[in-house]
Amino acid sequence: MSLRTALLITTVAWAASPLSAFAQWRCDCTTIIASCTAEVAARENWIDVTIDSPQCARVDYFVDGQPFVTTVVEGAHRLDWMSPRENPNILVQSCQVCADNATDGTVTAIRGEDVAADAADGPLEPLIRWNAEYPAQAQQRGIEGHVAVTFDVTADGGVENAEVVESEPAGVFDSAALAAVRRWRYAPEPERTATRLTDRIEFSLGEMIWQLRPGATPSQADAATSLPRNQCLREDAVYNFGEMIEAGLINACIDPLAVYGCAEGIGRQAGRWVCNDSERAGQLLVRPGDQRIGATVQQGEQVGQVQWLTYADSFFIARAPNSQYWWIACAPTDSACRDDARMWVRSVDRQPSSVDPRSRATVAVAGSY
Repeated sequence: MSLRTALLITTVAWAASPLSAFAQWRCDCTTIIASCTAEVAARENWIDVTIDSPQCARVDYFVDGQPFVTTVVEGAHRLDWMSPRENPNILVQSCQVCADNATDGTVTAIRGEDVAADAADGPLEPLIRWNAEYPAQAQQRGIEGHVAVTFDVTADGGVENAEVVESEPAGVFDSAALAAVRRWRYAPEPERTATRLTDRIEFSLGEMIWQLRPGATPSQADAATSLPRNQCLREDAVYNFGEMIEAGLINACIDPLAVYGCAEGIGRQAGRWVCNDSERAGQLLVRPGDQRIGATVQQGEQVGQVQWLTYADSFFIARAPNSQYWWIACAPTDSACRDDARMWVRSVDRQPSSVDPRSRATVAVAGSY
């Protein structure tokens, strides 16, 4: 087996600690929130990867010219390997702090020390908590509600015997809640007997992820009107130029989006918010690979207000390292959302970075680091 093959196999292996075992679920390295410093060292029969951050991180490095990637949780990760030579040449290319997998509304992870404290001071809290998927018919009909689920936490941290004890409205969200709870995971404790817990899961249209799929009914589209599609945006490529971060936003949903955003400035604009939007740039954001990329579309029908926008697969923004970026994403046909977003951009642009952009918005604002 070659060195490259051996490293690729061991890189994705789970570490021994309980929290590291959930690294591939916890870390979402499609979204980079900060930079970090990493050290990669070859030992007798293993490689140690350590970072200066306790959060999820992606470390890119070279071993004798071959590229490798390791996901690190809680500051360190060890890979078993057999080196063909005594002192391989190791070069660390980058260390990037990743978002936990709550970015897409799927997973919420809790740090190990917090879990230990909770276990000592109060009820058990999950290491991994999958959010329930909102049923499509409930979305279309505008139905909200909640479900209370009771279940057993086993010694290995798994969930068994989950059942619904209360739901409103009855039967609408039961299956979604049970499917989510069965994927929760707790810290393993070999001495623990099965522990019975009850948790309540809320289903709110105001917090759900609007991702319209092909064949979405008109009622679903109407229900989403005037709600920002913030959850559709992801940070894709992130380039660190030292004094500036350049991030490419991509659209994960079907519908095109107009993107309005504000970031902490650099250079002469340091200490202030700098805002821009894809509408002023003449762009509408569609998914990567969309067949419409490069085509133009007419926006508006009234004389003097018509503009031509080009479909693009990414919208690049520049911001200071380790700084915040905030955005509002709207469907092109949602004039109310776009009006609110334009007003928000005007009220935040060039203001001191001590101003909280969310305090000046009349609709929901999303953010990243």
